[in-house]
Amino acid sequence: MEKEVQFYELEKRVYNLVCELGCTIIKDILENQDKQLMENRDKKEYRHKGYRTNTIKTVMGEIEYTRAMYKTDKGHIFLLDKEIHIDTIGKISSNLAEIMLKTIVDTVSYRKGASEIKNMTNETISHQALQQLVWKVGEQIEKKEKKEIKLMKEGKLVKGTKEIPALFEEADGIWFNLQGDDRKKQIEKYKKRCEKQNKKFKQPHSVKTELKLHITYEGWKEDSDRNELVNKYIIAGMMTPKTLKKLRDARVYQSYDEKSIQLRANNGDGASWIAKIATEDTICQKDSFHIQQEIVRDIKDKEKRKELMKIIEEKKYGEVQPYIEQLKYELGGEKKVVDKLKTLQSYLKEGLPRYQDILKEQGKEMPEAPEGIEYRNMGTMESQIFSVLKVRLMSGRKAFAKKGASYLSKVCAEYSENKGDIELQKIESEIKIDNSVEEWIKDIEEHVRRNKKLHRVNLKEIEEYKYAQSTVIEMTPELKQLLKLAEPTALMYR
Repeated sequence: MEKEVQFYELEKRVYNLVCELGCTIIKDILENQDKQLMENRDKKEYRHKGYRTNTIKTVMGEIEYTRAMYKTDKGHIFLLDKEIHIDTIGKISSNLAEIMLKTIVDTVSYRKGASEIKNMTNETISHQALQQLVWKVGEQIEKKEKKEIKLMKEGKLVKGTKEIPALFEEADGIWFNLQGDDRKKQIEKYKKRCEKQNKKFKQPHSVKTELKLHITYEGWKEDSDRNELVNKYIIAGMMTPKTLKKLRDARVYQSYDEKSIQLRANNGDGASWIAKIATEDTICQKDSFHIQQEIVRDIKDKEKRKELMKIIEEKKYGEVQPYIEQLKYELGGEKKVVDKLKTLQSYLKEGLPRYQDILKEQGKEMPEAPEGIEYRNMGTMESQIFSVLKVRLMSGRKAFAKKGASYLSKVCAEYSENKGDIELQKIESEIKIDNSVEEWIKDIEEHVRRNKKLHRVNLKEIEEYKYAQSTVIEMTPELKQLLKLAEPTALMYR
């Protein structure tokens, strides 16, 4: 009796067979194309120097093919690579690289990602290869960010033209454990600080640092229960507030006509670095989640917590400080309790009014939202932190190198901003540059050159007029006036 074939096994075998066939077809196409290029090339310009084998990892598996190498006056070249634009990152095709990056974002570790890719494609990728890919792409994104900042400073970015009434911003950080050299360096800094302050040094169990996340958006999609943000832009990574602000400014400049923005609002947890990145006309408010978190942290009595939260919810902001002051006596006046309440008072001292309240106080109207967009209460950052970063940076592996975490966060941000997609072509694309100033300067230079040439002609004419003046007994008044007017200007260009 013949062995029964299970559908699962059948599907797997056919899939592998089709992938192998696909690899063979691509190999034949590449080598035939290379043969045609060899026959039709300019033999003087491209001198044949033998064949070289190349291997590319693709979604179907590895494709190994041979192509001719040529020597030119500028060095060695493969005409095939140039002709059909073989896009790879190392030995990995762009299609496979994009699948790898998307898988990394959705899994908790590089090892888990490698296992998922093996199940999804006909290619085996090591977890080290996945990590290297993230570093390469993350570094590419970082270089592009630095270029944006540089071009913004030089006034070379193309100015945005989109008009919007309001722009919303939210920012937060995520703390993670350091590993390797970064961990050692941080411990050394802490040790030196203790020595300088004459404090006893204790070896820390964990060494943490903060990774920053910033988003801008135009509002919320109308009639959306999911609080869907409209045109969300994300900045993520290990960077100073100054760098983040410059990058944010460059992004806003490229995206919008800034003169059209009537309202800018910033929502955050109250960290000093968030205040530093706000523009002068930005309304800053504390995030509701962090306000509640601080109240829960500093007040143990559940009923008292509810009462304070209700005061804030009803926007009786003037009653907040007196209420906490009264709690110091109601809760017994113990030093530990009082100290926590003082911390809470300090935290709730500012940032409670919502941007709508502040506009009302200033006697300003809320701008009218564009069609399909509505303006709501801000407070999306916690969900953004989780959806963009926490799934990948806080699950599974617990420690990262600074660069590793920063590069991974940039890949995660790219994935989230593009709604679950990563396009290497977009990452590698050049930033649009405004050449209008250079063209204007060229026009001026050309105009000056023409004028100089014209004045040299005028100078020659003046010399001829002078000669005529010395030989002709009488000149007409018109000719004398022309000489008088033209001579000083022409002499400037001798």
